[in-house]
Amino acid sequence: MRSLEPHAIFYAMPSEKNAAPSDINPSEAHRHKSRARLVWIAVSGSTNGALLTSIIPLFMLSLGASPFMIGLVATSTHVQKIGRVAGLHYMHRIGKTGLFLWGRMGSAPFGLGLAALAYGSGHIGWAAVLALLLFSVRGTLQQVGNTAWWPLVQDHTEGGSIGSYLAHMRLRQRLLELVLPIGVGWYLGAHPASSDFALPFLLAFFSTLLGAAFVRGIGENTQDTPKEGLVRRLRQVAQTRPMRSYCLFAIARMGILSATQPLWVVALTDVGLPVSYFVWMTPITALGYMVGLRAWGRLVDAHGPRALLSITLTLQPAMALAWFFLPATEWSIALWSAAVYFLWGALEGGQQMGQSRVMLDTVDRSFQGEGFALAIYASALGGIAGGVLGGALFEWMQGPGWERYYLAAAQAGLILPWLLRTRLAGYGEQTPARHLLRMGSRSFSKPH
Repeated sequence: MRSLEPHAIFYAMPSEKNAAPSDINPSEAHRHKSRARLVWIAVSGSTNGALLTSIIPLFMLSLGASPFMIGLVATSTHVQKIGRVAGLHYMHRIGKTGLFLWGRMGSAPFGLGLAALAYGSGHIGWAAVLALLLFSVRGTLQQVGNTAWWPLVQDHTEGGSIGSYLAHMRLRQRLLELVLPIGVGWYLGAHPASSDFALPFLLAFFSTLLGAAFVRGIGENTQDTPKEGLVRRLRQVAQTRPMRSYCLFAIARMGILSATQPLWVVALTDVGLPVSYFVWMTPITALGYMVGLRAWGRLVDAHGPRALLSITLTLQPAMALAWFFLPATEWSIALWSAAVYFLWGALEGGQQMGQSRVMLDTVDRSFQGEGFALAIYASALGGIAGGVLGGALFEWMQGPGWERYYLAAAQAGLILPWLLRTRLAGYGEQTPARHLLRMGSRSFSKPH
């Protein structure tokens, strides 16, 4: 979860026909308490991201990992989502909150193992391979629990303004990401040894336990007992046109992101950006993310996600041109990186808001687990392919300046999800971007 997954909602409310007849809505007071706890779980996930997930590539580099191994780290984050198969099997048996709790508790010992490996890595052979293995098992067990995340969010945003709620949640996540990585970057310094990563990994372990504690007491809507097998239910959901369109969109976008973003660290550190500066790019991204978040939420609530996706998916591939203007000196590289990460964060905040809303509109409440699992699997499939191919191509293209040409070309491929957005649920009924821009220009030109 990077993000959390309690990484990523919004709109006109789901129609009555999508509500399962056995749903039992908790009292509004209990619902409010549950929504607050979900926010704190998301914050704990962001803490994990800052203290472990986002610096794993740097840890791998300190162990001597190749660019291909860094690509495998990105691939691993998506392969881990196979754990949701087990989550689907058990969610109807132990409940959504029970599944989330045990997923977190089961993953914690492997996070502790990463901290121990970092502390003693100088005396351990094949440390990079072992680190990748521990990271993968930890993430897989968390993904078992994450099967319940979006169903719980959907349960507690029923009848409310999802865009505003997600903005509220993500603002708190980004506020933490604004502050915590500065301390991590200061602690690691410009050229950290592998043992320096032990402390942040240990703190991530305690954050995982804290997130597990917050899930206790969260209410959930009841689930119908499945009358068909898991494979049949998944096939039934996958046969709907909105779900197929969303999955194709998610595969394309995540495949391109996984083939580019994890390799930014390699390209930038190779041209002289200190490791501590790279860690500080996380709060700069978070600051950009926060700048427009409330506006994105209001826009999605009022007009749907169509215009927002059109705008962000036009500007993000256009940013590929920036790689042709990468400067040469340390300070100029730092300023270039800060500008790129800030703008990317601002656009990513809008894109994720729009995509989350589309996902919630697409998934039928009668098939919560299966629908959200398919949506995540599609993203994972793209991530697996993108991480492996991107890492291999990047390593093959090693040479003076060739890395930036690869990153520019691959990032420009985001034009593909821009084309696929027209097939997403509700696209034809929502406000086009050109209409919003026209309304905005008229409002701006009126005399005050």
